Amino acid sequence: MPRSSTRFWSLIYPSPCFQPYTEVRRQSPGVLASGPMVGPIAFGTVTREGLPDQIATRLIGLITERRLQPGDRLPPERELAATMGVSRSSLREALRALAMLGVAEMRQGDGTYVSSLEPDKLLRPVGLVLSLSDAGLAELFEARKLVEPGLAALAAERIDESAAAELVRCAEASPAVSEDAEAFMWNDIELHALIARAADNAVLSRLLDSVAAMGIASRRRTGRLARVRLQSAQDHVEIAAAIAAGDAEEARAAMLRHLENVERAVSG
Repeated sequence: MPRSSTRFWSLIYPSPCFQPYTEVRRQSPGVLASGPMVGPIAFGTVTREGLPDQIATRLIGLITERRLQPGDRLPPERELAATMGVSRSSLREALRALAMLGVAEMRQGDGTYVSSLEPDKLLRPVGLVLSLSDAGLAELFEARKLVEPGLAALAAERIDESAAAELVRCAEASPAVSEDAEAFMWNDIELHALIARAADNAVLSRLLDSVAAMGIASRRRTGRLARVRLQSAQDHVEIAAAIAAGDAEEARAAMLRHLENVERAVSG
């Protein structure tokens, strides 16, 4: 619903004919609840070069400035295009791009809305970027070393007894499957997923999910090396023990050692 009074909007649009949008939206099950269409905003005009990119950038700017909020409905396409001084086709291309990024929702017959802007939705495209990237193992390990030690530390602080027991069981199963490269890979993935779940941080967990596409490919490559599997099995036990004991710093250090051990074995 409009978050500002008519007086506020009149400071931006002083015309005496100004009236805030009052169209009522339909609400479907599972759809973010929202009020009337967002009131007029100085969306601004853009130049001709790279129009869709500029339009998308401008709309994202309004969101980061909190002038557009989750659930806000944008003005009708024709009106918004005229306001920004662009063609409807350029505007539509920008809105589709924002929809793919999880920033906007284009509802057939009901207009375009700002999405819920939940981190889980916004970070999904990161996985696609990483899966299409030509970055090598070095960059993948660099990313994992920035994310996973922090997750391990948080898991040590937040894990409950049942989750700790499950994590320890998973880690203790690692040596038993170390002779089977495929089975060990899935055990490794499960262990890291359990740690992410225990950390209970949606943003960091999504970042970890985002490297999963590349992570599976890299694990298939590293898992072919028996020495990597044996070292990783030992590392898993140490990581799980630190997390179960609630030792955040040791959990962080153990996870970092694990990733460095694997990286060193692969590049050595």
